[in-house]
Amino acid sequence: MQRLSKIVYYYMILMRPRQWLKNIIIFAGLLFSKKFFETEAFINSLIAFFLFSFIASCQYVVNDYLDRKEDAVHPEKMHRPLASGKIEPGIALSITIILIPILIVVSYRLNPFFFFLVSFYFLFNLLYSKYLKHMVILDVMSISLGFIIRAIAGAVVVGVNFSNWLLLCTFMLSLFWGFSKRRGELILLHSSAGTHRKILQEYSPGFLDLMMGITGSMTIMSYVMYTLSPDTMHNLGTDKLFFTIPVVVYAIFRSLYIIFIKNMGHSPTEAILKDKNVLFSGLLWTIILLVLIYKPFAFLK
Repeated sequence: MQRLSKIVYYYMILMRPRQWLKNIIIFAGLLFSKKFFETEAFINSLIAFFLFSFIASCQYVVNDYLDRKEDAVHPEKMHRPLASGKIEPGIALSITIILIPILIVVSYRLNPFFFFLVSFYFLFNLLYSKYLKHMVILDVMSISLGFIIRAIAGAVVVGVNFSNWLLLCTFMLSLFWGFSKRRGELILLHSSAGTHRKILQEYSPGFLDLMMGITGSMTIMSYVMYTLSPDTMHNLGTDKLFFTIPVVVYAIFRSLYIIFIKNMGHSPTEAILKDKNVLFSGLLWTIILLVLIYKPFAFLK
């Protein structure tokens, strides 16, 4: 029993529940569809969130299984359960092989197109783990595609279309954080960067700084275009969405501060969770959107 509890404990660590923060974007479709307070739509989004989170976690286990030897010499990743030998690779892989079909079946029951998206996401990430992560620039773009899939999946389960400007913003923001992660790894590992991850030999801090500048600017630009789009104003019933622009700009600038001054770019999710200013920005952005879209104080007119 004690051995079983240890296996469960370390397998949960392998699943990286902190990374589930990335899947919050699934709720964007619910928020921007004006269905946030509809019970069925909210429940579908919640189920989609957990399904996608578990599917992504299974992918993390597969990645750790494939990279366990490289992770063993990484200053931080060496403590992961597979790299440190706290759980046997065969056991971790077996649990994952059992979980995946169950998750896929439930995904199909939720929505056939959602099933297609999560299946494609998982298979594409296997391709990423084997080939794409060794290809400069495509390695980061592949990760960003995963966020696009998440955004579309969130819209699919509530039966709405996702704005092209918002998809572009999502893509650019994920590229921004992806390049920041590469930069952080490069700085953290110094001369041994290429030993741990060969693709890091293809990057330099200067090049990554340039990529982050471009993608950060494009993130802001695409979000501004989304808020000012006539389609957005028509669909959401408000022309005041531009009030959220300063919050988004601050969040991007704060992210640059975290990356360059705090040197936490190698772990974007951890950086966000630890920075109260970014978390508050996200909360404030959500509140402003809810007020503008759902007009809770309209009765006061």
